[in-house]
Amino acid sequence: MGNKVLDQEWVDLVRQALEAGISKEQIREYLQKRPQEAKAEYKLI
Repeated sequence: MGNKVLDQEWVDLVRQALEAGISKEQIREYLQKRPQEAKAEYKLI
């Protein structure tokens, strides 16, 4: 991933997902399947 700065909301969202039992691989797959939707949503923040 490198040294990219992540929005704190994204960090919190991923942390909550992991705590709920969703694996990193599941999160990665979800985001890769929906890259345009995720990017569009992120621009609204």
